[in-house]
Amino acid sequence: MNIYPGFLRSPLNEIKVTKFKLYLLRTFCSEIIHSFPSIPEIISEENKNECMRRIQSIRISPRELTENNRKRAAVLIPLCIIDKQLSFLYTLRRENLKRHRGQVSFPGGIEDSTDNTLVDTALRETEEELGVSKESVKVWGSGSIVVGNEFSVLPVLGYLGPLNLNQLKPNPDEVEMAFTIPLQHFCTEDNCRYTQFRYSDAKGYVLPVYINGRCRVWGITALITHIVLTSLLPNHYKQKLEYIKPLVLHPPVL
Repeated sequence: MNIYPGFLRSPLNEIKVTKFKLYLLRTFCSEIIHSFPSIPEIISEENKNECMRRIQSIRISPRELTENNRKRAAVLIPLCIIDKQLSFLYTLRRENLKRHRGQVSFPGGIEDSTDNTLVDTALRETEEELGVSKESVKVWGSGSIVVGNEFSVLPVLGYLGPLNLNQLKPNPDEVEMAFTIPLQHFCTEDNCRYTQFRYSDAKGYVLPVYINGRCRVWGITALITHIVLTSLLPNHYKQKLEYIKPLVLHPPVL
């Protein structure tokens, strides 16, 4: 029984109820559209192919190729499932290393004479650093060379499937620890920062920085992470890297 018949018959209240229903419908539809995609959706063949198409079309490098950085290297960007979340697998390098000590990186290293391709380099180095066999990696493809200070790095995207971190075998000479970061973590604005570099009054570049407790992701590792996220989750990863020109103050004319 309706104990407030007058309320419901009121045209004004009927309009309010209708507007409220429309509001709920829009909110519900918005949540469906913007909700984070499921793992099967992200790793589907269609999305994988579209992701690699985008990655291979990106030409981005903060530095020019010189004699100092012509050494070729490759890294594997390992996609894995841990705690029911699709994540990237990273390593924290040991503090006693000569290069990049204490930094977060993807598994990888310099090209070896035994490597037929740079993809082989990425897979070999991943096995040496973490004990992940190349047979357990489903390679999606590779992107464009990224030029760093000392090396030219080929990013190789690969899928490991479900992962148990306790079953990895980090090389104690190189790796302090291995850890993962869920993809959804990067789609939260509060976790995304950037650093701006300037090499002249008018020119410079911007690199992303990702906050994750002790293990901050920056440098070329962050740039490669950004490229993959932009290509894999274009509707959910929103960080934009825009160089802001410095403010030039001219002295007053007397």
